[in-house]
Amino acid sequence: MATLRVYKRNSTFIDQSDLAEEISRLGLSDSLLKYYVKPLEKEAKSIVAGPSFLQFLNRLFRIQILSGDIIHFESGDTSKYYMLSITGTWDEIIKLQ
Repeated sequence: MATLRVYKRNSTFIDQSDLAEEISRLGLSDSLLKYYVKPLEKEAKSIVAGPSFLQFLNRLFRIQILSGDIIHFESGDTSKYYMLSITGTWDEIIKLQ
């Protein structure tokens, strides 16, 4: 079973392009603590990552996913993070060592 987590932004205002720079500067873990609330979590067996994916997430979590929100997929030894962009695409966040 895979785990999906949604990190919603907190009330701290920051432009999304500045947020992307902050994630690069602070690192993902510290940025999640500073700019996001505790994640919502659900389990899933499969997902369809296409045009209907955003609607799927909205229904699954019963929230509105907005630009700047982060999705974390975790399954076995795979762990990937994506941020919803202003244009509605998903930008992968690559954790560097």
